[in-house]
Amino acid sequence: MNFAFPMLRYLFILLSLVFTIHCGNGDSFAKEAFSFDRITLSHLPDRVPASIPRSFLPSSLTFIDSVELRSGFSNPKESYLKLESPLSKEEIHKTLENRSALGDWKLIQKEEVGSRTSFLFEGFIKKSLSVIVYDLGDKRLLKYYFKKQTSY
Repeated sequence: MNFAFPMLRYLFILLSLVFTIHCGNGDSFAKEAFSFDRITLSHLPDRVPASIPRSFLPSSLTFIDSVELRSGFSNPKESYLKLESPLSKEEIHKTLENRSALGDWKLIQKEEVGSRTSFLFEGFIKKSLSVIVYDLGDKRLLKYYFKKQTSY
């Protein structure tokens, strides 16, 4: 049934919204993880979703939230990771730009608007990674969005 798979996308978006609103103040509940069929939601996760390359992460960080949607048993299709870092905005930008220079991920776009910087990377096999860096004064908030285009 072809109509069933797009419904997972809407479920993923809906659950992400509910999860984000529920975790909005950061202290709403302790470390937890929820799994719904192919979707896994985590507050204060212990690890990074497998689809997000660890080399894009700054050296000093605190995980806040993560969401992962799988297209099969072990194939990540979409992932989201939210974290905080005490590193400076320049150090984080340097980490991201140096990572793209390795060759397997290509920096497609970088845009700075006020205290927010957006990066868009493209990887092999129709993968994309967006990283948004918010400068909050004493800390930086980073949001990672991974998407893999698949035909199954």
